[in-house]
Amino acid sequence: MAEEDAHHSKRVIILSIDASKQAEDAVKWYYAFLHRPENRVLLVNIPEGATVESTKGQKVNDGEVQRLAEREKKLTEALQGKFDGVQQELNVHGEYLTVYGRPGEALVTAAQEHKAGMIIMGTRGLGTIRRTILGSVSDYVVHHAHCPVIVCRQ
Repeated sequence: MAEEDAHHSKRVIILSIDASKQAEDAVKWYYAFLHRPENRVLLVNIPEGATVESTKGQKVNDGEVQRLAEREKKLTEALQGKFDGVQQELNVHGEYLTVYGRPGEALVTAAQEHKAGMIIMGTRGLGTIRRTILGSVSDYVVHHAHCPVIVCRQ
């Protein structure tokens, strides 16, 4: 029980991760400038494209579901391997969390559920037209998160 209380008393910091260089740079920036040993760091991954979760309720054959599950597992393991390397290099540790849904909404929901004190994320720097058409994950998170959000630009 004491360990659980200590776990909940730590400030939760969410680091949004994906395979981009911008996400890696944002993680490194956080650890270089803001990290405190008492913080609980959650590296949050939101898989892109079709996932097993996104096909629930749809007519998808078992073989396709299995193929998606294997693809998702490989991509998640590769991403964790990449960030394990980054964290080993910096001599720090964070926990991994995979969430599903539209990236901005999923990140905001994860922050609420884990009572995050801050969200750190990179930005891919979409051009004005692409951002207008597609929307921006960082823009969504900045406007909907319950906690401070830091968007790291290169």
